Amino acid sequence: MPLQEASEIWQDPEHMPSNPAILLDTMCLQAANVLAAAAQLAPLDKVEILSHEIRFQILSRAKAVDSELATWPFLVPQDWWPVTLERSSIPQDIVNAGLHGDHCDVYPDTCICGIWLSWYSTRLKIFGIVADFDQIEYKMDAVLRIQQTVDFMFAAVPFMLGSKSKPAGLFEYGFKYPCLPGQSISRAHYHAAAAFGGHTLWPPLKAILEHKRHLRPDQAHFAIQQLRRLRILYDARMPDESGTR
Repeated sequence: MPLQEASEIWQDPEHMPSNPAILLDTMCLQAANVLAAAAQLAPLDKVEILSHEIRFQILSRAKAVDSELATWPFLVPQDWWPVTLERSSIPQDIVNAGLHGDHCDVYPDTCICGIWLSWYSTRLKIFGIVADFDQIEYKMDAVLRIQQTVDFMFAAVPFMLGSKSKPAGLFEYGFKYPCLPGQSISRAHYHAAAAFGGHTLWPPLKAILEHKRHLRPDQAHFAIQQLRRLRILYDARMPDESGTR
C-alpha cells in the first residue's frame, strides 16, 4: 500500500508562519503523519517482512521530513538558543540530583526549553523510523543520531528540575538551578520550573525510553532514573518506566 505523498505544507514559502513555535508545530504535524503511516503499515515485530517498495517509501518520507526539521534551528532567534555550562560551573547539588555527562544547557525560559525538547523529541521519533526500517545503509547512522539527540535532551534536565529531589511548593526558593556566570536565578524561573518543569520533561523522557533498544546503557539508566525522580517530586503514580522497545 503506497503512502499518501500529497501535502500543501511548505509548497508556498510566502505563507509560512514566521513564529518558530508555530513553524515547528507545522513540521511536527508532517512528522506525525509519517509516524502514523509507519505504525499502521509495519508494527515493529513485522518490519522485516515488508516489501522493499513499502520500506523505501517509509524511509524516503521520514528522511524528507527530517530534512525539513533540520532547518528549524536556523530559523530560531539567537536569543532562543541555549548556553552550555560545563560541570565545573554547575553546583554540586544539581550534579548529585541529576546530571548526565559533563555539561548541561541553560535556556532563556522554560517555555523555550519545552519548544526545543519538542523539536528533539520529533527528530528522535523520525530517527527511530530509519533505525527500525533500514536494514543496512542508514541504520547505524540513525542509531548514532538517536543517541546524540538523547544526550541533548538530557542536558535540559538540570535547567528544568535543578537540585530538587523531593516535593516542594511553588514558592519555595531553597533549590538551585544552573545559571550563567555572574547571573542569578529569577523568581520567575523558580515558579515556572516548579509549575511546568516536570510536566514538560515527562513526554520527552517517555519518548526516549520508547527507543530503549537503540540507547546506550547509561542513557536508558538515566531516563528511568529521572522518571522515578519526577514521580517523587510530584508525588505521582507514573505509568511503566521500563520502556516499550
